Amino acid sequence: MKVITGLTWDHPRGTLPLKAWAKEDERISIEWSVQKLEGFESHPIDELAARYDLLVVDNPGIGEAVEKGCIRALENFLSPGELAFLQGSTIGNSYSSYQYKGKTWAIPIDAASQVCAVVEHAVPRIPDTWDDVMHLASSAPGSVALSLGGPHALLTFYSICLSLGAKLFSAPDSVVEPGAGLEALNIMQTVYGHQNRQLTDLNPIALLNEMSQRTFALCPAIFGYVNYSSAVAAQRVSFVDIAHAGDPELRGAVLGGTGIALSTNCDPSPELIAHLMDYVSESVQRSLVVTSGGQPSNSNAWLDTEANVLTHGFFRNTFGTVSSAFVRPKYAGYIDQQNAASAKIREGLIGRRDIRNIYAELNNAFTPGGTAKHGTR
Repeated sequence: MKVITGLTWDHPRGTLPLKAWAKEDERISIEWSVQKLEGFESHPIDELAARYDLLVVDNPGIGEAVEKGCIRALENFLSPGELAFLQGSTIGNSYSSYQYKGKTWAIPIDAASQVCAVVEHAVPRIPDTWDDVMHLASSAPGSVALSLGGPHALLTFYSICLSLGAKLFSAPDSVVEPGAGLEALNIMQTVYGHQNRQLTDLNPIALLNEMSQRTFALCPAIFGYVNYSSAVAAQRVSFVDIAHAGDPELRGAVLGGTGIALSTNCDPSPELIAHLMDYVSESVQRSLVVTSGGQPSNSNAWLDTEANVLTHGFFRNTFGTVSSAFVRPKYAGYIDQQNAASAKIREGLIGRRDIRNIYAELNNAFTPGGTAKHGTR
């Protein structure tokens, strides 16, 4: 039997469910290798695609992978009925997040977005609005921290702007209109002024590790990880819908999660297609994926009673936020611009710079002439 090679990210959520299904399904042989999250950024996607049949990818990187010609469109090997199943069964915008230039490029296997993470008994009340977040930060210095490491300063900015009702990437000369952009930066500056500065550069996993050790109590916008909600009580972190800015219907969040893409070197057999499609079936998603520590892409699995009992309500408590999360642009070059703009925000907060200067610099981090606003999504 031919061995199929796959590459996923080095975290229990990214490895254990895939390996469990590969072990259970005897129709096919798949060997999953793992790589740290940072490795996906440091190794060009075309180099990885040359070495592996299957790649676990995130949605902002799809454009670069397509433009480099190293992954295959799902339309080449999935039937219209299978594509319709994926579109109809996945949570929120998960399916459409892997579409680019009229084609679909990955099978959604994992869903996530920014949500609110909290050590419940460490705060008097879970903040419902960004005003509540600022009040908690100022009244209990060190209890609140923003997610600012890597691209996450910009993604936190996106989240607040969306909560304010702003439209991202709708104008030719800015990421967002100045009123919302400056208000979002003001909120970030206010909260950051009261947080533990040693947490500034941490990625979401490292921040949640600190929360599980009770270093601080609340992160208002951070990508959710079910593993921390499933932990023993002494180290458990709870997750709820993200704060709003006055309108409970506008809970801004950015979509994350992952999908499986097939490299151009992979000629999928019927057995491989069946293996992948069965993995995203409701029965496997709500059982094996959840019990293995994964986050399903199937929307019904998020509402499954047993899945929520096992995870202390992680899925049901964040379903609304994940379902409406914003899909970032995915044109080739976006990720580099995202990282550059995020660094400008982070540096501005650290240096207590005027928010008007931060706003100008984060816009300048995107390609002049509006590529960030009008690039193919």
